[in-house]
Amino acid sequence: MADLAVVDRVNLLEHLGERAEVSVPAGAALAAGATVRFDANGKAVAASASAAGTADIYGINVTRGVNQANITCQVVRRGKVMLYDASGANVLAGLAYGALVYASNTAGRLSDSAGTVSVVIGRVVPIWSTNPPEKALELSVP
Repeated sequence: MADLAVVDRVNLLEHLGERAEVSVPAGAALAAGATVRFDANGKAVAASASAAGTADIYGINVTRGVNQANITCQVVRRGKVMLYDASGANVLAGLAYGALVYASNTAGRLSDSAGTVSVVIGRVVPIWSTNPPEKALELSVP
């Protein structure tokens, strides 16, 4: 299992298809692109696939700069997102179109293979805004 690069920025493609999301306060600092579950207080916290108790993933955080608890973040469960690292590179660039993206055993991270608990976050799809197309993640969290 290999974690994908750390996500620094998420671009939610609002014009492409159906979305499912919630806006909730963070339970702690929460990186952009982090896999998210809800704690006992209904706040968003980083999730991991390392155990059943932490793998109840709702979606990913698309809000940049949630650096402390109680800041509102937007968590998306269905929709298309572009994921970029700190240097602006597409995090999905090394994956094939159609590849599955999973929750990692590392809290808040994405992976190219299943963790201890297999949780599919979505699939890599082409976005034809450029030629060649860019890679986006079509979220389909169960």
